Formats: sequence, structure tokens, C-alpha cells
Amino acid sequence: MSGFWIRIAPTGCVEGSVYASALKADSSEEAHREFTPRVGDRRRETQEGWRHDRVERDEWKRRAKPCLMGECRHPDYQGRPLADVPTGGAL
Repeated sequence: MSGFWIRIAPTGCVEGSVYASALKADSSEEAHREFTPRVGDRRRETQEGWRHDRVERDEWKRRAKPCLMGECRHPDYQGRPLADVPTGGAL
């Protein structure tokens, strides 16, 4: 499997990435299980709006690289309710 799995915070910021070939995942639910092993944590993250997408290299460069390099403009999340997250700047 080519490409990458990316872990996306509720604010849209990519918080993690791994080569798709490194995970035994064929779906976003399976990728979520790999990133977050505990069932209770996965349930909470799903309710909060965390997502896991599989992307190819060009999309990874566009969506993930700026976030992972600290160059994106997404608001900080850190587990706070979205109502408490500052939303200044373009996403």
C-alpha cells in the first residue's frame, strides 16, 4: 500500500503521519486503532472530531507537511473543547 495515513485534529491540523505500508490498516477506523490503541480513547477522539485519512505523497505535502513542520496556521487544539480554541488566522 502506497501513501501515508495522517492523523487530523478537530481543528484540521495534521498531528501525525505514518507510511501506509507500516500500518495494517485498510480503513480509517483501523488506522485510528493503530494510532490510538485504547478503545475509550478512540471513542473520545471520535466524538471530538479526530479523523484519519489515507493520502498520496502530493496530498501529504500539501496537507500534512506544513502542520508537521510547525508552519501551518491551524489553531492550537491540545484537547480543549473547540469553543475554547482560538480561531484567528486562515485554516
